[in-house]
Amino acid sequence: MAVDRNLGCKRAWMGAAAAVAVLAGCGGGTSGPAPTAAAGDTLSSSGSSAASAQESAAVVPKLSGSVAVGAPITDGSLRIVDADGAVVAENVALDADGRYRDVTLTGRAPWRLEGCGYAGGTWMCLESVVQAAGTGNVTPLTDAMLRLGGTSGAGAVQSTLRMSLAGLLSDAGLDGTFDFVTGDLTAGSRTGYDRLLDAIGVMSGQDGKPFVQITPRLGSGNLYLEQGAAPVGAVNVASSAASLSLAGLEALFRRMSAAMASAQACASPTIGMRRSLASNARIGMDDGEPMTGADAVAQGLCQMFAGGGGQPSMWGSRLTSPVLGRCDLSGDAPVCRVSFVLRSPSGAMESVGQNLAVTLEGGEWRFMGDALPIQIHASANVQRDRRIDGPTPFDEYSRALSFEVAARPGLGCAKVSQRNAAGTEVLLALYKRHAGAASQARLSLWTQDGMSNTRSLDPSTGATRAADDSWILLPEGTDGDTVIRNFYRGGRSVLVDLYSDPACTTAFAVGGRSRFEVDVEGVPPVWAAVDALPWPDLNAASTASLRNLAMPASSTSTLAMSWTLPRGSAAMNGATVCSQRECGEGSPARIGTAGVTAGSTTVSVPVNSGDAALAAGGFRMLALYGRLRDGTGMQANFLACPAQPAGQRCQ
Repeated sequence: MAVDRNLGCKRAWMGAAAAVAVLAGCGGGTSGPAPTAAAGDTLSSSGSSAASAQESAAVVPKLSGSVAVGAPITDGSLRIVDADGAVVAENVALDADGRYRDVTLTGRAPWRLEGCGYAGGTWMCLESVVQAAGTGNVTPLTDAMLRLGGTSGAGAVQSTLRMSLAGLLSDAGLDGTFDFVTGDLTAGSRTGYDRLLDAIGVMSGQDGKPFVQITPRLGSGNLYLEQGAAPVGAVNVASSAASLSLAGLEALFRRMSAAMASAQACASPTIGMRRSLASNARIGMDDGEPMTGADAVAQGLCQMFAGGGGQPSMWGSRLTSPVLGRCDLSGDAPVCRVSFVLRSPSGAMESVGQNLAVTLEGGEWRFMGDALPIQIHASANVQRDRRIDGPTPFDEYSRALSFEVAARPGLGCAKVSQRNAAGTEVLLALYKRHAGAASQARLSLWTQDGMSNTRSLDPSTGATRAADDSWILLPEGTDGDTVIRNFYRGGRSVLVDLYSDPACTTAFAVGGRSRFEVDVEGVPPVWAAVDALPWPDLNAASTASLRNLAMPASSTSTLAMSWTLPRGSAAMNGATVCSQRECGEGSPARIGTAGVTAGSTTVSVPVNSGDAALAAGGFRMLALYGRLRDGTGMQANFLACPAQPAGQRCQ
């Protein structure tokens, strides 16, 4: 039984009409630049002062705390800068539980903290600020305080956040004066402050002004906070959330990690994978019927971990602490989405699934597999193409959304809708079967003419471009911003309605339902913010090496690439070298690929010319890809095409 062990990777943007080719890549992430601390700024959030920390010259001021998103930030480090911009400490290692301990503070308050590392499979950086020695936590909420208020206004922002999150604070057993910077935090405990972080998703961005968006995981609604403006919307905790304990999640993932020690451990009737699975476990397959039932899923997972078919063994890997996603509390048992990320013995991170969930069974958390009875995946991507063979770089940008709906037998149409700021449903796209396709894993985008990127929202007029064509290329400029702002202000999820007929009129039920709410993995930025994203830049030597790459047929070489990233950004996580622009997975034009270690700004890509020589002066492209902090796929393409006039896009 073959199992796709890398369901998290994005497929290429399909269709000849697409303006750009996006390569398969996943992982990584970045956070944007933080506000600059001005000398003398103060912060009232902790209710203390620098003087109280330094009353006696004999007392050495120390700082300890946790870096967490609910799950601890792992494989990461902390950096501290004082009010004058002097680096107080950097590369302070975080413990496995996200803690750092007893860092000596020097210089003047306030001190700015930056913690970077993995949250699930996403590398991210978060910030905080402290006014005194003692405790300094770094979380999405402290990061939100800084983005909206800077060092001087973070205290007022914290008050706004407390009022807006009152119901969730109460659910977590915290009062309305709890301090997000200095409060008690035990990452992974799933109680107290940690439960509050589990219960919300916190995203940030720029739309004219900095903004923060908060979505609930144990309730409903959407909260949008913009710098200098009143909050828009609200988040509500579900009435049944109070009785939901999340404390057993860590124990579940420890049991599953123990089962991954070896083939014998995985198959063991006492400690094996079957022990951790729900009786209704299921995992869908791209090329066949889904695996259903605990026995079948356990067998399939053990086969996946064993490797084979060109894939290495994963024995000895362990699951990282799960990042909680949306919980469905409407049924007899709760179903909560979780990250499912393996850390190999060598330290490499690998996400092996999306939209995976756990459920309570017999009072114990168990792994369920697919959260939905049909595979539906919603994602986003942003891309920069930089031509590097002219006197000055020539940049082009693109943004896209993808809605992958499995082409189940009998399914003829899917409507994808989003909510606007008023909560009204807005039709976003239609997906149908591609006429004449011999096989189809996913429904295809319904366009106006079957060639362009223009969506058709009329089921009776239009055509599909190709089989499995899921990508929507958003218009350049402000024309594509309405869709993005709806996600910001109406919530980062879509409603997917299924129909049995191509006219999209007769409901098609799967598992007793024909409507599903699906979270979008990332949202592209508005057009005005695209060029300000933390894009990587190749250094001069790497630019020359890529531009001058030439090889005889049937030869191999290594292309060493280096780049820089803006401060506060996370690293890319993969690289691909291409000899033609259309360079999807399996294409002969894809002549090299390599993974990039998180935090690294270098990669050596093995290159194989294949049957044709790579002549000097030909088309060359390096794609670096990663993921923004909110899950948006990010791809930076560096292109050389000397045969084409300067100032034009490389074809």
